[in-house]
Amino acid sequence: MQIQELDPSVEVGHLRRLLDIQPVCLLRLAADGTVLAASDAALSLLGVTSVAQALGRDFSTWIPADQHARWKAFAGGVVQGGPASIECEVLAQSGERHPTLFHGVPLTDHPDGVASLAVSARAVAGQRQLETAVVELEEQLLDRDAEQLKARARLAEAEEGRRQLEEQVDALETRLRARETALAEEERQLRQLKADLDARDDALAAAESARRTADVNCARALADIRQLEIALEDFAARQQQMTEERAAERHRARQMCEAAAARHEQELADALHGPEREQLTAKLKASEAAVRALEQREQDARAERDGLQARLEEALAACRAREAELRQLESAHADLAAAHAAAAAEHDRLVSALREHAGRLEALANGVPRSGGSPGAADGPRGPHAGHGKEGA
Repeated sequence: MQIQELDPSVEVGHLRRLLDIQPVCLLRLAADGTVLAASDAALSLLGVTSVAQALGRDFSTWIPADQHARWKAFAGGVVQGGPASIECEVLAQSGERHPTLFHGVPLTDHPDGVASLAVSARAVAGQRQLETAVVELEEQLLDRDAEQLKARARLAEAEEGRRQLEEQVDALETRLRARETALAEEERQLRQLKADLDARDDALAAAESARRTADVNCARALADIRQLEIALEDFAARQQQMTEERAAERHRARQMCEAAAARHEQELADALHGPEREQLTAKLKASEAAVRALEQREQDARAERDGLQARLEEALAACRAREAELRQLESAHADLAAAHAAAAAEHDRLVSALREHAGRLEALANGVPRSGGSPGAADGPRGPHAGHGKEGA
């Protein structure tokens, strides 16, 4: 197979592109730390997206300030002709620090004649995590071996305590039967308490409904009282106006009566037995009848005002009675709420006691004593086949 010769410029560009796309982070730095070239992986490590963002900048920009002295010593030593390695952190634009291992070699014969160094970088965060994980696993294995030795010791002690445990189980079974009886009684009491709570809830709901009804009735009564007050004010105004009109009319009637009496006396004096005397007498009687009619109308108005006042007082008394009923309902509501809270607390206590009894029953069913026995009995096997565990160990 013949290999086609390429133009040197094309081949150089191709080789440069191959270096750029390598998965290894490669950098060329000047003696003063200026970035002269960087591969794509190096750009990703620095947290930039284009070569233009890295070229011409001091590489120590990406090194934390507390590590600048170490980095400059490393770069100076490599430029002077000594390949070296250093581990330091790379500070990304996001502020994160990435532990990185750098290897540097001097470049003394570069075609551009600039004294520089070639640097390869490799992130070691994953390696550090693996080393930490290995150390943790070794510690866990040591802890597990120690726990296994302790478990074997406890197993030996548990074998001795098993016989005592069997005796305790017999005693616990007797206590369990007695406790089951007591538990059944507590369950009955709990059901009774729940029924009482339901009844109190119903009474509380009824009291709340009655209170709302009383509120509505009180609002209606207040509205009726307000209407009565408005009607009473209108009636008082009309009564005042009618009183003033009647007083004026009565005053005019008296003046007319006095004038008529004066004329009558004059006419009587002129003609004691004439026909005009009867006419004057009739006019006088008509005037007196009008005055009596005005007085009767005034008495009727007073009676109507007294009736409205009585109705207003009755409405006020009814409102006071409804307010008293409302206060009684609120007091009953508060009593029911307090009783409900006490019953809820009692319910919670009984539920907690039932859960505790259930836990004890489960523990007893699993063969674990709650009290008594040898010190190693609680850590020992849970059944009659515990001896097989010892042989297997």
